[in-house]
Formats: sequence, C-alpha cells, structure tokens
Amino acid sequence: MVEIRALKENDRGHVRALELFCIREYLEGSLHKSWDQLSHDLIDELGASSHNSFDHYLKSGLCYVAIEDGHIVGFVFGQMVEYINNVPKVLWVESIAVHPNHRRKGIAYKLLKKTATEAKKKGAKAVQSTIMSDLAASVMLHKKMGFFMDGRKVAFLDLESFQ
Repeated sequence: MVEIRALKENDRGHVRALELFCIREYLEGSLHKSWDQLSHDLIDELGASSHNSFDHYLKSGLCYVAIEDGHIVGFVFGQMVEYINNVPKVLWVESIAVHPNHRRKGIAYKLLKKTATEAKKKGAKAVQSTIMSDLAASVMLHKKMGFFMDGRKVAFLDLESFQ
C-alpha cells in the first residue's frame, strides 16, 4: 500500500537520487542525449530537488512523497504562485516522478491529487503543470486528472545571461 505524506528535510537525499534517475531516464530514452556528456555543474542544478531549489519547495508546503515498503518511490514538487496567466492563486507543479518499478499503479495520480487538494484548501483557483508532451504517461496522467491541454509549451529565458 502506498502512503502519501508531506516532503521532509530528511527526504532530500532519496528524492534527489530518484529525481536524477528519472531525469537521466528521460534524457537518454526520449531525448537521446548522453548523460555522461553533461557537466557536473549542470547536473547539480537539474530538477526541483537541486540544492538551490529543495529548501524553497520544502517551505511551500505543497510537496509530497509516495512511500511504499518504507522507500520513497515517487514525489511531487509544487508551489503557490500568486498570479499567473490571468489567474490568481495558482498551484504550479514543477516536477512529478515515480520510479519505473512502481509506475502504472496510480502513484503519480495520488501525488498530483494530494497536492491539488491541499492547494485548493490554501485558496488555489487552478493548477498549472509541466507536461512532457512526448511522454504518453505524462499526457495521460494530466488528462485523467481533468487538465485542459491546448498544445502550448512553456518557454524559458535565463535573465542571468540576457543582455
């Protein structure tokens, strides 16, 4: 039986390892990129569980882990955004993942439902989520939850290097 509980500080290492495993799986499997060619500095910054991001998300109170047989098998990182795309109080789901050995059991659905339910209690009016459109499971999960998907992708501009 899977237990969904709030993310804790002592989950940091296990969640980090799982997130990097899933990012590597995506890069190598879907994007056909070599993990070994990435710099260690870039790898250190990848994902919501990176050193610079974990504390922020932990404080958000909208991050959860899935525990099965005493092990973390999935996670969701979310945060409340005060205003985005003409909607006030939006839950932004940055990352959600489940270990491959535990997929197709409804764990991602339970994680996403938990964070959405808690965000609604905190006044959220909507949820926006990163969707990997080339991953059928990601699309199916969001459709099952009732997300509206119009084909848009989120673009990103790093202002640190912007001139």
